[in-house]
Amino acid sequence: MNIAIHAAAAVMTAMSLTPAPVRVPAYGYHNGTVMIDVTLSRAYHILADPLRPGISCALHYPDPVKMPSDVPIGSGLWGRYSNLTACGDLLYGVQRMWDMLRDWLGRDGIDGAGGGVPARVEWNPPAPAPVVDFVFHPGGQNFPTELDLVGHEYGHVVYRTTPGGAGDDNETRGIGEGAADIFGTLTEWYANNAADPPDYVIGERLELPGGLPLRHTFDPGLDGHPACYGAQIPGAEAHAASGPLRHWFYLLAEGDQPGGGKPPSPICAGGPASVSGIGLVKAGRVFMESLQRKTSTWRYADVRAASVAAAVDLYGPADPACVTVKAAWDAVSVPPEPAEPAC
Repeated sequence: MNIAIHAAAAVMTAMSLTPAPVRVPAYGYHNGTVMIDVTLSRAYHILADPLRPGISCALHYPDPVKMPSDVPIGSGLWGRYSNLTACGDLLYGVQRMWDMLRDWLGRDGIDGAGGGVPARVEWNPPAPAPVVDFVFHPGGQNFPTELDLVGHEYGHVVYRTTPGGAGDDNETRGIGEGAADIFGTLTEWYANNAADPPDYVIGERLELPGGLPLRHTFDPGLDGHPACYGAQIPGAEAHAASGPLRHWFYLLAEGDQPGGGKPPSPICAGGPASVSGIGLVKAGRVFMESLQRKTSTWRYADVRAASVAAAVDLYGPADPACVTVKAAWDAVSVPPEPAEPAC
């Protein structure tokens, strides 16, 4: 009997030493109290996601944060300026993004192959490493780990792990920045967190001087960025050059006069009298599918042709998505392409 008891105790001890997935509360500055997936190892929580390979939060690369399991994760103890608080927000955000990509867009992981990329939070610009960096914003009052900014930064990973990579000229980089804002917006709406209600602005919780967000999706002109495509785009700074893409996406999803508390969106000169949106999830699927046609030298004309083809492939030429994709591009001054499918 004593041998049996000893053997059972040894088994239980071995089981307790085996790293295991657990869901624990995290106290985020941006998200409030949320549940995140971490790894339990002995009496420690390791801030590495056991369910989403490659996702973790580190303060010093390459080791993810390891902390006693009886110590709260985040601002309940550490405060708004803590990079541990940022880790709580960050893991919640990227886990919601992963789930959004799976549930809404049919993508397997951040990289499309069931994998992710670790993250690092830093007070100062760190040495380069194969991570997604979140550095304390010098003009704000906190780390840039709110939902739309986590989705934005990981949106760059999605963009560069679709065909064609990220590209290296101003217009292509601008399209990449616009794509990242689209993924940030989708992440925020999927999470639907009352502490950070979903909207179509980016970085509104950074608490920048003047209380302004980083970017507006529904009207890039509010940021001083072009809302319409034109000759200035190829020479514009990348975030400014993203304006027509995020403007197009809002019109595609919501239309120019959505109502219901959502802001109106301008239509560029020469565009249609109005645009009726097809809904956020459907618009996201069209955009995700269009990325499968991306090349390293993508221009706005190519994005238009790819998105029309994506709408036809997903929903057929008779579905309203096809007509609306074209109308939304017309509304941001990207003209029809000869090779684009008919509706």
